Amino acid sequence: MKILSLGKISISEKHPVVLVAEFSDGHMGSLEHAKKLVNAAKKAGADIVKFQMHFPDDEMVAGVKMWAGDLQKILKKSWFSPEKHATIMRYCKEIGIQYLCTPFSPKAVDVLHTLGVSGFKTGSGEIYNLPFQRKLAQISSKTGKPVFISTGMCTMKELEETISIHKKEGSNFLLMNCTSEYPVKNYANVRLNLITKLRKKFKVYIGQSDHTTDNYTSFAAVVLGARVIEKHFTLNRKGDFPDDFMSLDPGMFKELADGVRKIEASLKDKGQEKKVTPAEKKIRAWAFHSVVSDIDLKKDDKIRLGNVRPARPGWGISARYLDPLYSKKLIGKKVRKNIPKNTVVRWRDLQ
Repeated sequence: MKILSLGKISISEKHPVVLVAEFSDGHMGSLEHAKKLVNAAKKAGADIVKFQMHFPDDEMVAGVKMWAGDLQKILKKSWFSPEKHATIMRYCKEIGIQYLCTPFSPKAVDVLHTLGVSGFKTGSGEIYNLPFQRKLAQISSKTGKPVFISTGMCTMKELEETISIHKKEGSNFLLMNCTSEYPVKNYANVRLNLITKLRKKFKVYIGQSDHTTDNYTSFAAVVLGARVIEKHFTLNRKGDFPDDFMSLDPGMFKELADGVRKIEASLKDKGQEKKVTPAEKKIRAWAFHSVVSDIDLKKDDKIRLGNVRPARPGWGISARYLDPLYSKKLIGKKVRKNIPKNTVVRWRDLQ
């Protein structure tokens, strides 16, 4: 699979896992609050900050209800204008973090494309909106801009159709394994094994758009090969925005970032070669077992199983020479000098 590029960020098996802080509309329409979110996410270790672009009247009819109330009213109350998106894009560039946005209508796609975004993210609600997906696929094919496709709320057949469009159009895309429950309470519904299945089936990079309220499944997703981890982000989990309670606060996101980087380091040895590390060598010196005299040995006494035993430290004759596999090389040898009881025996002590 070729490397996907989003601005200066590269996505591949050889590059670090990409961490996305999803703001949803938690800025509540405030540019200043959006900047605070961006700053906090960057400080916490995020590589990408993700916004959403809504034109409520274009993307839905009135009266659509969600758990927090009338969705259209919520979106209008927290509306972030194209001008504010342009401003926050510039701000992200200034402080060195990648901007990403989810469009929820063709109009939003056109606006973002005009603003010069580096790529797109689709929500799970758009997974089977085939005209919408084709539009993004065609833009991606022409520009090389990647499309992050969330896969919640769909069947495998529906997903296959969407992917066939992206492949036919020649787009650059990756899939975000996702369970569209806010939050996920039954962890069996996270279905992390889909990361492996989807990667093998479609030959694309897989990320994890994670709606649990902690970091456990995100850590596991990295072990399973996820190249992108996305978590909702807030400054205050007790805030007024509907997503705040299920989002990570800066401290929790920092724990996510620290954990992912440590997990990546632990997975670096792709060949899984079993070897002794430099630090282990120092411990091995005292933790391994040697041949130790079990009685006072006199000069010319012969080594036998009854007068020596295995014991720490490990800097003498290896205790393996007391096992039938190796004992023929040791048993019967004479000692060159008197060896007191409880002394590590070395080859130079024998003749």
